[in-house]
Amino acid sequence: MRCPKCLLCLSALLTLLGLKVYIEWTSESRLSKAYPGPRGTLSGPTSASTEPTLPANLSARLGQTGPLPSAYWNQQQWRLRALPSENSAEAGGCQAWGAAAAAEIPDFTSYPEDLRRFLLSAACRSFPQWLPEGSQVASCSDTNVPFLLLAVKSEPGRFAERQAVRETWGRPAPGIRRLFLLGSPVGEGGPDLRSLVAWESRRYNDLLLWDFLDVPYNRTLKDLLLLTWLGHHCPEVNFVLQAQDDAFVHMPALLDHLQALPPTWARSLYLGEVFTQAKPLRKPGGPFYVPGSFFEGGYPAYASGGGYVIAGRLAPWLLQAAARVAPFPFDDVYTGLCFRALGLVPRTHPGFLTAWPADRTTDPCTLRDLLLVRPLSPQDSIRLWRQLQELQPQC
Repeated sequence: MRCPKCLLCLSALLTLLGLKVYIEWTSESRLSKAYPGPRGTLSGPTSASTEPTLPANLSARLGQTGPLPSAYWNQQQWRLRALPSENSAEAGGCQAWGAAAAAEIPDFTSYPEDLRRFLLSAACRSFPQWLPEGSQVASCSDTNVPFLLLAVKSEPGRFAERQAVRETWGRPAPGIRRLFLLGSPVGEGGPDLRSLVAWESRRYNDLLLWDFLDVPYNRTLKDLLLLTWLGHHCPEVNFVLQAQDDAFVHMPALLDHLQALPPTWARSLYLGEVFTQAKPLRKPGGPFYVPGSFFEGGYPAYASGGGYVIAGRLAPWLLQAAARVAPFPFDDVYTGLCFRALGLVPRTHPGFLTAWPADRTTDPCTLRDLLLVRPLSPQDSIRLWRQLQELQPQC
């Protein structure tokens, strides 16, 4: 009498399991149709790329399947096992990578100064925090784990941009945590902002400051140091929004989207405005110039650095990947390389617009179905926020 009952229970369990798989599959299908990617972008990872992996040899996964190019980055990546982990203040170790770059790149002296300086210290990734007296950035408590951490990249002198974020989309809310990522306020060739930044840090306790030169080519350091901070202070966060301080985020729409994600999408999320066929710009003097002697080939699929969302659980995985991916000067491209190293690809959403036309900032109805737009001035961000809050337009 007991065997038929066992078979009946087993049959019921298998039926429930099949129903769960069907529901999850159909929900992902509906979501994919609801947010189709623009032409030329990826709508989501393949079924084989929903969990991170890190193979012993990354060259093939990073696209180096044909004859090995002679460019320095490609050669380095082919033979790289792991970047040095020594402290950045030591004379050897991480600085040796930069010295080798200067010695091995035949036209290194013709590179732009910013790129030369980046390469000389690109493998140095351990920097102390700059902690003004009387300020502190609290860890995420076990009883108050944020659903979404807002990690906003800023620069010491951009006080107005940070204040606009605080007064608009980055204001305190349940399940939301706000942090600004900055380098040293001492700077180079500019005013000494230490006293002003120290006051701001004590006033708001939302500045993560590190003792490195805050220039565009060092934005990757903010990503990597944030990932390290998350591992120590906020490991259970669900999602992390990484955005520039001139972005405007439609928080209700973003939260609705994240809360509706199927679990398999949420676990490995890398969401934003995705570029899939970008290539290096070879025109000297441009802001994204990459010499042919440094890198050959196309870029991986990556989300624009203006603003994107990642799953919090991926932080330790991304750090492992970054230790084995050769440094690259652009933070969003480098993030794309690290995700590709893990076998993950970005998901695109048409609501991320990181080249926002200036003539559309006056109409709040344009934001109804958008998640993030950039760039906006602090004044435009505050004006748009107030319109969204007070007018409640019927669009």
